[in-house]
Amino acid sequence: MEKIIYGLQKTQLGDMILAKSAKGLCWIGFMTTRAQGAYKGDALERMKVFLPKADFERDDQAIKSDIAEVLSAWEQDSLSRLKLDLRGTEFQKSVWQSLLKIPKGEVVSYGAVANDINRPKAYRAVGTAVGENPLTLIVPCHRVVQASGALGNYGWGLEVKEKLLKLEGYK
Repeated sequence: MEKIIYGLQKTQLGDMILAKSAKGLCWIGFMTTRAQGAYKGDALERMKVFLPKADFERDDQAIKSDIAEVLSAWEQDSLSRLKLDLRGTEFQKSVWQSLLKIPKGEVVSYGAVANDINRPKAYRAVGTAVGENPLTLIVPCHRVVQASGALGNYGWGLEVKEKLLKLEGYK
């Protein structure tokens, strides 16, 4: 069984969970509850579903510097320097790679992402892939909105999405 080290920390963005494998960061999420708008549960629940065969070891202290590095990279818009273990299907990875191109402070529609990956009719599948993103903040799924401009859903709750976009200078 693969060993995954994870930890929980309070941050200015909310309570975050970060997990890493021997290859790099493999999970980042927020501890918002379903009552707070997280439509698939909190980050701990979702992490265990996403990594079902992992041997989890909680070590908040070991993860503390990783969370600080992620937050610093997010604030400076220099996420490419982080070591990642991005897991998903080829389609999901193509969607997530497209999201990495969205500049801080800007948003795009699901249809624009579908066009970017040369699958213009796959905007619903793009939405599903966006919702399955295991590395929130790093892969900026919060920067994808509905074609109408409405913010739409966000796995960690609309309040978190609004906060992230505001901090990035959007609207």
